[in-house]
Amino acid sequence: MGSLTCRRIPPVLRATVVVTAMLAMQSTLLPTVAFAQAADAKTSLANGDKATRAKDWATAATEYAAANKAAPSADALEGLANAQYQQKHDTEAYAAYDEWLKAYGAKANAAKKKTNEARLAEIAARTGLLAVDSPEAGATITVDDKPMGTTPLPAPLRLSTGPHRVRVMKEGFLPFDQAPNVAAGATATLQVKLEAQSAKGRLSVREKTGKPLRVIVDNVDMGEAPWTGEVDPGPHDVAGRGTGVAAGPEKVAVERGKTQNVELVATSSVAAIKVATSDGKGLIYLDGKLVGEGTFTSEVPSGTHALRITREGYDQFEEQIELKDKETLARSVTLKLSSKIETGVVQKETGRLEGIYGGFGLLMTFLPSGMNSSMQKTCDGSDKPAELTSCDGQGGGIGGGLTGFIGYHWDPVGIELFLGAQYDQNSPTLKWGPSSTDPGLGPDPARTEEFAIRRIGGFGVLRVRLTFQGEKLRFSAAGGVGLSYRSMLLTRDTTADANVDFRDAFVPDAQSYLSPVLSLEPSLQYRLTPTTAIALGVSMLVESARSFDQIPTTKAEGGHSLGPSGLTTPAYELTSGTQVFIGPFIGMMFGP
Repeated sequence: MGSLTCRRIPPVLRATVVVTAMLAMQSTLLPTVAFAQAADAKTSLANGDKATRAKDWATAATEYAAANKAAPSADALEGLANAQYQQKHDTEAYAAYDEWLKAYGAKANAAKKKTNEARLAEIAARTGLLAVDSPEAGATITVDDKPMGTTPLPAPLRLSTGPHRVRVMKEGFLPFDQAPNVAAGATATLQVKLEAQSAKGRLSVREKTGKPLRVIVDNVDMGEAPWTGEVDPGPHDVAGRGTGVAAGPEKVAVERGKTQNVELVATSSVAAIKVATSDGKGLIYLDGKLVGEGTFTSEVPSGTHALRITREGYDQFEEQIELKDKETLARSVTLKLSSKIETGVVQKETGRLEGIYGGFGLLMTFLPSGMNSSMQKTCDGSDKPAELTSCDGQGGGIGGGLTGFIGYHWDPVGIELFLGAQYDQNSPTLKWGPSSTDPGLGPDPARTEEFAIRRIGGFGVLRVRLTFQGEKLRFSAAGGVGLSYRSMLLTRDTTADANVDFRDAFVPDAQSYLSPVLSLEPSLQYRLTPTTAIALGVSMLVESARSFDQIPTTKAEGGHSLGPSGLTTPAYELTSGTQVFIGPFIGMMFGP
């Protein structure tokens, strides 16, 4: 009976029931979602305030941005603007202050509004605007490799002063790449004209003295000279013919997307010439220009011409020919096997580089530019804290590693997989006077901070190897790209200057990062046997934790002290920027 009753419900009534149920569910879910977003915003805002008090501006910017995304608010947006301002990220700070004044300035208290307006004016005074003007819509714009939108831009870009690399790209067009200079308080305009990309090359042909001449390309009449047109990339025969005049053929090579200029010289009288070798092989030169292989037929200016035919393993054929006006000359040439017998020291067969090869190496590495850690940047920076009295050992770094590779050679090129494990360390020492301000929340006593930064990890690289070998020695160079994974450990041992018994040890959790890595390795090898060689060379590895935005950074900690005094423990960046590992290596190589 229940089933029968349900089927008797009118369709309109059933639809009404379904819609009512859906509206009820929506009214229940929407407050739940809004409550979760508000909670996330509140948590991120609190984290941003905590990072601000610790002057950890990078973390503060991240937290405030998350809070403003979850639930836009004046506090989150202002916090983001201040964090970007403290990091001297002028472009981002200007955008945040400008948005805050437009959205919340009218209702903000006068003091806060005045402060934010002053910072906006300060940033505007030390930055400039760049207007990108392009008639091609939908082209991608990057500035210093950062995406900035597509053409047309809604407004000029605000940038720091100085040159900036601007690239404008669109499929089907050649990339536009320039570095305009941006001046403080001024607006620079960059005119961008994208050129269509062609799969062909261009020929531009003219007669030197302006004589009437028809341009002949690959025996096809292309029209009157001067003539310019598109042709397929590669070699082409270019000649000219006219009433009572002719220009000898020239072989030219045209490259894709480029224009090849050809200047023909026409003479008032012509003759015909046909040259062929007996077996259709051999390179034919007329007046020093390559005009054909095996056979050549054309009209040429009358007069004296130098005919030369060459072929490997045969004697060179040479002849001076005299052509009269309207004369036709035919030559059939039989080349003779070379009559020269080469003598000298018999060279031993070195063997071809074909097959599987491999090897290993022990390397020592140096970091000429250092790890770019927080300690190094504090010591090397232009805004060095006044409380910092001296630095020692903050740059450089030393390490070592073990590597191995296996690949396959096609003489003289090989493709290989290069693997390695590596360790390096840096030990900076910073001496501080007493402080109650930055770098910490203070007050901090006079102290000596001894750091030890240790890094261990491995890498894998796909490389191309080029090898040239002799009887005993061979030169080899390998290069390629891959990935590296590193784990970093930090220890900080702090001693109070007033009392050496007041000490503090800070050992945060290990930090790690993944990075692309570039490998370059030239080497000289001495062959002990035909398949075994000892190698000496230089290894260079280049990587950057910033590439995948994985800069290893410790967390700020409280609760540290030197006796009765507090001790600031901020977040430390263990490495940042480009890392260059370079040093000698010794190893063995096996195989052909």
